[in-house]
Amino acid sequence: MRFETTFRGLSQVQSTHATRALEKSAARFERLLEEPCVLRSVMEVDPEFRVSLSLSLPKDEVSAASTQHDLDAAISDACDKIKVQLVRLRHRRESQRHRLTA
Repeated sequence: MRFETTFRGLSQVQSTHATRALEKSAARFERLLEEPCVLRSVMEVDPEFRVSLSLSLPKDEVSAASTQHDLDAAISDACDKIKVQLVRLRHRRESQRHRLTA
């Protein structure tokens, strides 16, 4: 998986920490992917941390956003939302495949 990350208003230390946290959290749903893809993330700080993730798949686009007081919590929450969508997408594709072969 390739990462494209944009930071807005984060310090160098926060952006390095966020990159490591994103790579660690993305490993949870990486096994659900069948082909290489690009994970685009935008991390910004207002009064709270806002994380937006977008995963480009060959035939679909999956996206999630989260706003939290803690950067790690925002990244983890957004990755969990992506994982749920990937599981649903995978089940939908499997059910369509079974309908075609039955």
